[in-house]
Amino acid sequence: MKPLKELFTSNEKFVIGTELVTTRGIIKQKNSQKLIQLTEDLCKDPLLDWISFTDNAGGNPMLSNDNMGRKIKELGMNAILNITCKDANRNSLESIAWKYASEELNNLLVLSGDYPIGGYKGIAEGVFDLDSVGLLQMLNEMNNGLKIKGRKPNTFIDLDKTNFFLGCTVSPFKNTEAEQMMQYEKLKLKVKTGANFIIPQLGYDIRKSHELLCFMKENNIAIPVIGNIYRLTAGIARMFNKGMFPGCVVSDALLARIDKEKKAEDKGKKYFTDLAAKQFIAFKGIGYTGAYIGGFDKYEDFAAIIEKTEEYKNENWQDFIPELTNPQPKEFYYYNLDKNTNLSDANSINESYSNYKRKFFTKHVSCFYRFSRVMHSIAFDYKAPLFGFNKWRYKILDKKGFTGLRKFAYFNERMIKGALYNCRECGDCSLPDITYLCPQSQCAKNERNGPCGGSINDKCEVTKTGKYCIWVKAYTRNKYYTRNKKSLLDHPPIIKNNDLKDTSGWANCFLLRDHNAYKAKK
Repeated sequence: MKPLKELFTSNEKFVIGTELVTTRGIIKQKNSQKLIQLTEDLCKDPLLDWISFTDNAGGNPMLSNDNMGRKIKELGMNAILNITCKDANRNSLESIAWKYASEELNNLLVLSGDYPIGGYKGIAEGVFDLDSVGLLQMLNEMNNGLKIKGRKPNTFIDLDKTNFFLGCTVSPFKNTEAEQMMQYEKLKLKVKTGANFIIPQLGYDIRKSHELLCFMKENNIAIPVIGNIYRLTAGIARMFNKGMFPGCVVSDALLARIDKEKKAEDKGKKYFTDLAAKQFIAFKGIGYTGAYIGGFDKYEDFAAIIEKTEEYKNENWQDFIPELTNPQPKEFYYYNLDKNTNLSDANSINESYSNYKRKFFTKHVSCFYRFSRVMHSIAFDYKAPLFGFNKWRYKILDKKGFTGLRKFAYFNERMIKGALYNCRECGDCSLPDITYLCPQSQCAKNERNGPCGGSINDKCEVTKTGKYCIWVKAYTRNKYYTRNKKSLLDHPPIIKNNDLKDTSGWANCFLLRDHNAYKAKK
């Protein structure tokens, strides 16, 4: 079989993959053996190009996916292994990556990951030392020959290059402008950071799937994108509708249709197979590189979808668009509707995005944020009038003879930042990056390079308390002041320097120690 990289980039065929979820327990137990049997059956299918295996799906502990990756490699099939940030710090992730590279398991789908929901004697604590962008950055550097510090000062060692083919995710199925546009902006950053292909998160609105392609074209993103298909059941559809699986969207209208179909003698199985096949044909019609099929635990169910696509291959895929367009109430679209195709009009941006009233974006523009902007422009911006003075002042405080004054200054800083921003003293401050919202204290996943894909109607997927996603708040603040002229993610990937923990963020700013120091060189 041809390597996946060649299949994705050659445009020789519409590529087909599947997603399987690993099991909890040893490989020899009954449920694991069922997974192995399904894997072996799939590997015999000549139409299948790869199998993807999840990494502790849903935040639950599972058998490491490289066990199955090795298995299908032996069977001559391409593997994509999900690699996530939720359970491992950067050292562990690098170690895992070296193991994958050594075993030539080079196709990786890079995600921040679902927040842990289960574990031994209670819920595990999420790690999120890196996010998906930070992990992409590390893996891309490994591809280019990672440089590590040598034993002697100012010396570096070049490690052997890896050959990872890196995928990323994006959700085109968000309901609000802030959520959707931040997903698109983060996608641009992921591609700049080294993503080679895209597998979107799960939804059932073909217009939104087409909108993603239009956005990619507008922004000169020319990498393969694979359509995500999940063969529903009535129970799973209801859980998706309630937001129980972050990033998976089933609208109320589609759920109502499913509630009717489940009354059939086969409980809607024929309808769900038919829906998946129509998605497959539509993805191919609108220009996707391939399809990624999940939601089955028997080979016969996968084969039934493929057989159904054969029945539809000579049909006009545009006839399926009404059935596959399932928007949420008042859903935001970046592009206007093309009334001729019922898809997105790539030449017509939604007026609500571009011709908006500023007063509609005041919700999160607090007096504290206004005060923070003023102080930043006076003292903390690298071109601010007081920046040079503060740099001189902190250079003095940094000297050995000024320990007491340095501690007093840091105490005052902690009191102010703790009261205003709930600062956690990471020392590598991202407040200016996220409109003075602290990711360390206010984001469950400490996302510093844009939002994760799990927010629901502007709210955080993790807290379940109606708390707004900090990136939604940041988008609103940024749009209020910049009128869409400045992206929040127009910067190199931010990877927090843990060496600076429990040190003065102000000192690290003025003495050019933190991640923002590159701005001073512009």
